[in-house]
Amino acid sequence: MIDLVGTVELNEITAAESGRRYGHLRLRVDHLPEVQPGQFAMLKACGAIEPLLRRAMAYYKVAATTDATRIEFIYQIIGRGTEALARLTPRDKVECLGPLGVAFDLGVAANREVVLVAGGAGSPALYLLAAALVEREIPTRLFLGGASRGDLCGLSDFRDLLGSNRVVTATMDGSEGWPGFVTAPLEDHLATTSGTPLIYACGPDPMLHRVARIAAERKVPAQLSLEAPMACGFGICVGCAVPVRADCQEGFVYQKVCTDGPVFWSHDLAW
Repeated sequence: MIDLVGTVELNEITAAESGRRYGHLRLRVDHLPEVQPGQFAMLKACGAIEPLLRRAMAYYKVAATTDATRIEFIYQIIGRGTEALARLTPRDKVECLGPLGVAFDLGVAANREVVLVAGGAGSPALYLLAAALVEREIPTRLFLGGASRGDLCGLSDFRDLLGSNRVVTATMDGSEGWPGFVTAPLEDHLATTSGTPLIYACGPDPMLHRVARIAAERKVPAQLSLEAPMACGFGICVGCAVPVRADCQEGFVYQKVCTDGPVFWSHDLAW
């Protein structure tokens, strides 16, 4: 973990058919420790007093050169913090604390088909993972869902990386792919595939709950990257605690999404 100041090179704002807005932010930093798939950073415009706290963002892309590293994030604009990020323009400065959190476990993916499941702004957390799986020549398929086509964050990049035939989409308005929830084509695939695949997922809480239930019913291992409100990002504020199963009287203990996660095995979560 290192606290850096990044320089904005790109900050594109787009609007989806659903009315949601998204930002695609690229920063140039002088140095960055190695980022593992699933880790995140805490971002805030330099010198900003309001809002006071940084916002957690999953690393989308990381590209190192001899003189600098460029890091990219995709975020949904939903409150004061992300509205402030959306106002950034090239050459503005951004406070960037990271990399933070527990990454996805790639060691368990060998000799399996990997199924990625993403919803909306959760998909950026899976791009570095998808790239690492492709590099290891592990068969990988993505199920990407959103309210509308414009909510399928990173769709073109995932298609370029994995191939269009290995990216399955679903939208609530039927504008792209399957109509309805992304868990529908996921269940259809798991019902027809052979062997025991491995699921990695990130997205809205209801989607992750459904993915965990599907994984349990089909006895498929699944790692989930959770989204939770964070004030610090490194375990001080305890604002992001989630219940995790434990051998105690209550049956669970609380762990922090920022330091014990954001990646958890689905069967460990006390949902």
